[in-house]
Amino acid sequence: MAPVQLENHQLVPPGGGGGGSGGPPSAPAPPPPGAAVAAAAAAAASPGYRLSTLIEFLLHRAYSELMVLTDLLPRKSDVERKIEIVQFASRTRQLFVRLLALVKWANNAGKVEKCAMISSFLDQQAILFVDTADRLASLARDALVHARLPSFAIPYAIDVLTTGSYPRLPTCIRDKIIPPDPITKIEKQATLHQLNQILRHRLVTTDLPPQLANLTVANGRVKFRVEGEFEATLTVMGDDPDVPWRLLKLEILVEDKETGDGRALVHSMQISFIHQLVQSRLFADEKPLQDMYNCLHSFCLSLQLEVLHSQTLMLIRERWGDLVQVERYHAGKCLSLSVWNQQVLGRKTGTASVHKVTIKIDENDVSKPLQIFHDPPLPASDSKLVERAMKIDHLSIEKLLIDSVHARAHQKLQELKAILRGFNANENSSIETALPALVVPILEPCGNSECLHIFVDLHSGMFQLMLYGLDQATLDDMEKSVNDDMKRIIPWIQQLKFWLGQQRCKQSIKHLPTISSETLQLSNYSTHPIGNLSKNKLFIKLTRLPQYYIVVEMLEVPNKPTQLSYKYYFMSVNAADREDSPAMALLLQQFKENIQDLVFRTKTGKQTRTNAKRKLSDDPCPVESKKTKRSGEMCAFNKVLAHFVAMCDTNMPFVGLRLELSNLEIPHQGVQVEGDGFSHAIRLLKIPPCKGISEETQKALDRSLLDCTFRLQGRNNRTWVAELVFANCPLNGTSTREQGPSRHVYLTYENLLSEPVGGRKVVEMFLNDWNSIARLYECVLEFARSLPDIPAHLNIFSEVRVYNYRKLILCYGTTKGSSISIQWNSVHQKFHISLGTVGPNSGCSNCHNTILHQLQEMFNKTPNVVQLLQVLFDTQAPLNAINKLPTVPMLGLTQRTNTAYQCFSILPQSSTHIRLAFRNMYCIDIYCRSRGVVAIRDGAYSLFDNSKLVEGFYPAPGLKTFLNMFVDSNQDARRRSVNEDDNPPSPIGGDMMDSLISQLQPPPQQQPFPKQPGTSGAYPLTSPPTSYHSTVNQSPSMMHTQSPGTLDPSSPYTMVSPSGRAGNWPGSPQVSGPSPAARMPGMSPANPSLHSPVPDASHSPRAGTSSQTMPTNMPPPRKLPQRSWAASIPTILTHSALNILLLPSPTPGLVPGLAGSYLCSPLERFLGSVIMRRHLQRIIQQETLQLINSNEPGVIMFKTDALKCRVALSPKTNQTLQLKVTPENAGQWKPDELQVLEKFFETRVAGPPFKANTLIAFTKLLGAPTHILRDCVHIMKLELFPDQATQLKWNVQFCLTIPPSAPPIAPPGTPAVVLKSKMLFFLQLTQKTSVPPQEPVSIIVPIIYDMASGTTQQADIPRQQNSSVAAPMMVSNILKRFAEMNPPRQGECTIFAAVRDLMANLTLPPGGRP
Repeated sequence: MAPVQLENHQLVPPGGGGGGSGGPPSAPAPPPPGAAVAAAAAAAASPGYRLSTLIEFLLHRAYSELMVLTDLLPRKSDVERKIEIVQFASRTRQLFVRLLALVKWANNAGKVEKCAMISSFLDQQAILFVDTADRLASLARDALVHARLPSFAIPYAIDVLTTGSYPRLPTCIRDKIIPPDPITKIEKQATLHQLNQILRHRLVTTDLPPQLANLTVANGRVKFRVEGEFEATLTVMGDDPDVPWRLLKLEILVEDKETGDGRALVHSMQISFIHQLVQSRLFADEKPLQDMYNCLHSFCLSLQLEVLHSQTLMLIRERWGDLVQVERYHAGKCLSLSVWNQQVLGRKTGTASVHKVTIKIDENDVSKPLQIFHDPPLPASDSKLVERAMKIDHLSIEKLLIDSVHARAHQKLQELKAILRGFNANENSSIETALPALVVPILEPCGNSECLHIFVDLHSGMFQLMLYGLDQATLDDMEKSVNDDMKRIIPWIQQLKFWLGQQRCKQSIKHLPTISSETLQLSNYSTHPIGNLSKNKLFIKLTRLPQYYIVVEMLEVPNKPTQLSYKYYFMSVNAADREDSPAMALLLQQFKENIQDLVFRTKTGKQTRTNAKRKLSDDPCPVESKKTKRSGEMCAFNKVLAHFVAMCDTNMPFVGLRLELSNLEIPHQGVQVEGDGFSHAIRLLKIPPCKGISEETQKALDRSLLDCTFRLQGRNNRTWVAELVFANCPLNGTSTREQGPSRHVYLTYENLLSEPVGGRKVVEMFLNDWNSIARLYECVLEFARSLPDIPAHLNIFSEVRVYNYRKLILCYGTTKGSSISIQWNSVHQKFHISLGTVGPNSGCSNCHNTILHQLQEMFNKTPNVVQLLQVLFDTQAPLNAINKLPTVPMLGLTQRTNTAYQCFSILPQSSTHIRLAFRNMYCIDIYCRSRGVVAIRDGAYSLFDNSKLVEGFYPAPGLKTFLNMFVDSNQDARRRSVNEDDNPPSPIGGDMMDSLISQLQPPPQQQPFPKQPGTSGAYPLTSPPTSYHSTVNQSPSMMHTQSPGTLDPSSPYTMVSPSGRAGNWPGSPQVSGPSPAARMPGMSPANPSLHSPVPDASHSPRAGTSSQTMPTNMPPPRKLPQRSWAASIPTILTHSALNILLLPSPTPGLVPGLAGSYLCSPLERFLGSVIMRRHLQRIIQQETLQLINSNEPGVIMFKTDALKCRVALSPKTNQTLQLKVTPENAGQWKPDELQVLEKFFETRVAGPPFKANTLIAFTKLLGAPTHILRDCVHIMKLELFPDQATQLKWNVQFCLTIPPSAPPIAPPGTPAVVLKSKMLFFLQLTQKTSVPPQEPVSIIVPIIYDMASGTTQQADIPRQQNSSVAAPMMVSNILKRFAEMNPPRQGECTIFAAVRDLMANLTLPPGGRP
């Protein structure tokens, strides 16, 4: 026995300490082996507690004591409560103090534990030594005194050593362990065959119950199987007849397929018990097999009854609920259920019929299966249903109940059918047995979906009714009524007959545009004949004709309860004053009963073919026989009603349109039948004349109109189509549809749902369209008459593309790619013009969209197509040129960098007068004239008084001189002398503008394009038509004060082809030169053309590329006197010259490498230079610069501490602003340095895009000390001529304004030069070598130069968070290293040297971008 462990961890062996009979008490028995070791292990494994558990115990104890105090203290006095609280606090404090001490001790518990383990190990070793000595002593004294060794097993050793085996084992081992050899397969088969014979003999000689007749003998065993109960396998252990049967296997076959979930119903222990019980009966009974069957059969019946009971409970719980109840259940005897309990259903009170189903075991003969009894007994109406309800082979209580109620439901339906037969002897209802239902036809003939289906709910036994389309509330009322009393089905069927008649009518017209309703709110219902009709009627509203109704009255047929007769009425109502107020019935007329004879004559007439297809009958579907036709549903279609609705829907719109035409006194032929009787039409005999049309035009239009017919089309019959047939069309378009002798015009009109089809609005829309046709026809007629006499250039310029009497489309232009459409807008009572593009230009914008509004106003004032074409011809080329001007707003043009200014604003004043506003400051007026010329003037001057200015605009100085450079040489020859230009303007004021205005506003009494007498009908080509352009010499004052730009009206214009002109710019890419200075003659101060306002022919703006070619035989322009009003006099330019003036092109006179990337037109360059000169005047006043008075007009002179500057427009082109610098001390500057400074000003400062802040930054540079400015000039030279510094890795650009990618020190566009004690400026470095697909790397370098110390370094400006710091760090390091290696000297500037070193040594890491 193991030792017992005490609380002090001492081990006490069992039996020790009390003395005994085994020996003296003074000599205790030594401990058994291992006792000491077990004691030591038990001592080491002493129980302990976790610190968290101990803390939890203490908290629970304190909490429980506190809760006890809360319960007890309220019942004690105040002193006792205080004492208890103090005691609780003292106890709890003492416990937690001990816990605190324990926690503090636990910090050093590791060392104590190590010492304890060492001590325990040493004690254990000592105990082991003592125990070993004691055991050895005990063996020597007691066990080994009489010990002897056995003799050596020499034979066995010899066997093992020599043979390697052990053959001398005892035979008892073999006999007890090794099994005997099995019998053979042949012996086994013989034995089993003999055993089968014994079993058959035993079965023959034994009294066998008939229920065990299903048996099988095989493999020495017999198997008895009773279906649905059990299966038993038996055998015998010998051939003696007295040997009892042996039960080998027992299997219960009772299954619960509904609630068993596939599990066995009998537990294996139960089967084992039954197995033993049956085996005991087989041993003791005289009739063993009979007794075995009785035992197992009774058990299976009880089990089946139990299964049925469990199914019933689950059925009640899950599906049937209270509809089935367990009346009585006696385990192993019977189960009684009740169904169709009316009291449970709440249908009746008092005594109610209850139907019971009882399942019991026959007590008289237990060998029978379960017996079924029904109370009351089932009717014998259907033997098959009764037979199914008397069997329980399926072992399903729900199926048994359904079979039972199925038979009873069949009986209830038979009773209901008898009631129906008593009402109608010829009723044709039928009972369906698959699902108990009575199918009752309501209205003969009746389809299956129209029959009333009466079902019997198998759960409750209540009648359930179903009729397709009937609302659920009515069905519920019918069910309640029929369940209370089955005889109430008769009035319901009578009511359903009229309802079904209404449904048939609705379905028959469902595909037609109607709205059906059983009631209609009429204000005069009681007094109108409509109130005398029967209550069973249907109102059918024609949705396309909302004021018309068809009323269907339904009446019973005597002696035919399942048939109806119909009467049809046509009713009209007037529209209600308000939406919520009822309408008033007006006309009620019954349709004739023999309508089929009136509409479709079957034997005579022209419509025999139609009648064969649509023959009508009074009866919607005649009864073929007494048998209900349920296979097809066409018998429910009311052909007569559908025909009435379709006929009214088709004819009434024409009737309404006919009435409206008659009310407006428009003659017509009435409603005509077309297309073999399938369509209708109304033909107008004459259309009323239109207002505002001349009588001649009206007669011509009436003569050309051949036919006017109204028809209806579309699926909804709400679309009217008016077909107009015209002959003798005055114009023939290029479209293939307009080549025939007659033209068909189709006008469509959609009727709104709120308006009647064929109402007054349709006629009004038609008359408006007819007025539009007449208005346009008048213009077209006049245009057609003018076509033979139209100028040749207009014939080539335009063509008639489409004229369909509603719209005139003309294509114009050199390629006929532009189109203009003209039509009359009847809503606004004026012509509407739309522009577009066709052919190759499709998708592009029409250039005349700019003056679309002006063209429309002009055409409405004077509806003349020839004049419109002349305006289009004269304005197309100018507008094409004008539309190329930039109109996008730009930022940074002025000192307010955040304000956007539009470069050019196109402001059309009239169809031939376009005003161009440049940056909201300068204004240019362009007047389009005939013969390919335009007149241009300064729009800042008033049209009526040249001494006054237009508010908001400023005159552009030098505009007249600039425009004269583009004047054609032939026009220059016709200009007056200089003395004529010196004459002041006429005192009348604005006489030239009066003549221009008179050109744009022809007198109303003057006919357009009048023919000159004595001519053959051709227009004079020497002068433009009077109605469009008056001659310039209309004003008397103009005869002696004509401007240089006025033309001699008696002489024709001579056009010079631009292709015949030659000449090249000296700085163009075609001409090579030795150096930039040689290609720039204006760079030298000795060049006389620099200061002369008269340019020579080689520097004319009309030389150069083909886009700017001008006549080479043009004499030099005259130097005009500078007069403030000179630009108000128009300058005449040809279209080609205007195109050159407004077309973006490279800057003339500049080497392509020096010109900027911003491409602009000569006009923009001139105006930009003028506005930059204006900015420079204001900057000189603000900066510390000294202005020098100059007598030369348009020249600004100022000086700094070291330089004298002269700024003026380029006299050669007037398109650039040039700077001429003269140093005060010529020895400090080299000529090429001055030329670089001047060229930098011309190309980078005062050039496009003409920003004011670049001037501010440049003037600050000019004010810098000479040595600093020279270094900056050297940097400018690297920018202007990057090819000269091939050894550098970077290209440089001097940033005069802060770029967007610069460090955020100021808003972008701010002047980027700061000059105080230190100088701050920005450079943009662009890497030269880059991979072609990628953009070159560019970085912005802010450089600060200290004038006191002379050091150049990168400005320390905080960068953006998302920007890289690698490149700025490398730039800073290179500049610092340069400053260390090259200390500045007195009077020297290190800016250029530091920048050049940076451009030569800066190398970014591969793949790295700033």
